[in-house]
Amino acid sequence: MRERAISFYQKHNSTMALQVYQCDLFPNKEVQSVVDSLNAKGYSNGWKIPDVSVSRIREYADRTKYLKYWNPHRECEAIDEIARNEKFVEIARRYLGAEPILWLTQLKWSFGPDSTDEKKGFLSNSNEPIQYDGDAFHYDTLDFKSLTIFIYLTDVDPSSGPHVLIENTHRTKSFGDICRIILKDEAARELFGEERIKMILGRKGTVLFEETSAFHKASRCQTERLMLSIDYVLQRKPPPERPVLA
Repeated sequence: MRERAISFYQKHNSTMALQVYQCDLFPNKEVQSVVDSLNAKGYSNGWKIPDVSVSRIREYADRTKYLKYWNPHRECEAIDEIARNEKFVEIARRYLGAEPILWLTQLKWSFGPDSTDEKKGFLSNSNEPIQYDGDAFHYDTLDFKSLTIFIYLTDVDPSSGPHVLIENTHRTKSFGDICRIILKDEAARELFGEERIKMILGRKGTVLFEETSAFHKASRCQTERLMLSIDYVLQRKPPPERPVLA
C-alpha cells in the first residue's frame, strides 16, 4: 500500500520546483552517496554546515526572546539558505523521487535540569515540545515518504541530548512494530540488536539526513542543545499541531 501511494505521488507530482540557493555550501560533498545511504539504512551523516551559517542562526535564536519553532526560515535568511541549498534540495528530490515540498522548519531548544528559568524563557509556553520519556523510541509519518534533515547548532556529546535512531527500520518494521506507539530501550535492543542503535554525536554544524519513519528518539539533556530540523515531503498537508522533540 505504502509503495503504491509513493509511486502515485511520484508519477502525478505537479509541484513546482523549489527556488534554490545556487551557492554551494558543501563543495566537497557528493549527493548520491547520501541518497544511497538513506535508501539502505534510513539515514546518512558526515556533513557539516559552514561555521558562519551556524553563527548567523545562533544570532537569530539568541535575540529571539520567545523562539518561534514554526518555519523560522521565513524570518531568518541563514536558515532559508540552508533549507533551499541546492544540494539539500537535490538529495530530497532524488530520495523522494519527485519534486520535494519544503513542508516545515523548526528550531528546538532542549534544556538540562540546571538550566535557568531565564534561559527557558526562550521557549513560549504554548510551543513547548512534547517531552517523551528519555528511553522512548517512536517513528513519524510525515508523509508516505519524507526526508528530515537535523542540524546541531550546539556541540552534542552523550550528555547533550543526542539524537538516537535504529538503523534500517524505515523499511523493515513488522506489523507489530507498526502498531507500537512507544518502544523502550530494552525492547529495541531485543528486537533489533544493539549494533543497529546509532547515537549521533557531533560538533555544532553536524548534519544528519534521516527518514523519520525509522524508529528514533531524543535523549534527555543534562546540558543545553539547540537543533534545526528541515522536513521535505511528497504532498502538501497541514503541519502537526505541536512541535515534537527529536
